[in-house]
Amino acid sequence: MAKSKTIIFDFDGTIADTLEISARIFNRFAADFNCKPIDFEQKERFRSMKTHEFFHACGIPLIKVPAIALKLKKELRKEIQNIPLIDGIELALKEIKEAGYSLGVMSSNNKQNIKAFLNHHRLTHVFDFVHSGKNIFGKDKAVLRLLYKHRLKRNQAVYIGDETRDVEALKRIKVPIIAVSWGFNSKEVLKELNPDFLINKPEELLTTISLV
Repeated sequence: MAKSKTIIFDFDGTIADTLEISARIFNRFAADFNCKPIDFEQKERFRSMKTHEFFHACGIPLIKVPAIALKLKKELRKEIQNIPLIDGIELALKEIKEAGYSLGVMSSNNKQNIKAFLNHHRLTHVFDFVHSGKNIFGKDKAVLRLLYKHRLKRNQAVYIGDETRDVEALKRIKVPIIAVSWGFNSKEVLKELNPDFLINKPEELLTTISLV
């Protein structure tokens, strides 16, 4: 029997392990934007930062973020087959699907990238929709548009995301969010923002979703 809730997943860092490959790609063109390359030895320090703090640490002015994001998406498309799944997420996604929930992806990444990745990992059938929002700071508005398109009330959806900006956006529009600590941001900084739930492993997803 189909469940009443729709589970909306972020893509980068939540399903796809894009953190290190994105950093390597960024470092290849950072100088073109007069930005600092990302120091891999500072990974845990960066994970403890909120989004605007990370941009500041890398010398990325907010005005340059859209152009950098566009360049990064184009370069990621060439690396799709080299991007691994988050450990344990494949089984977790299939368990959630088999439990009768509707699943979708909502990301600021390119829809072509997401679909190519899901196809490569044979997960296309798990998701009922893929939605892409161009503005990385406009996730609250993008989620509201998605809910309207699919005729969902806010309490009929649950968002799964790995970044502080996910928690901030979903709390603004009062849509339940399960924050995950295996992606871009650390458990400690996510906890500071008081998400509805905070989990550390994909195998915790199904049980946590049932509690929302």
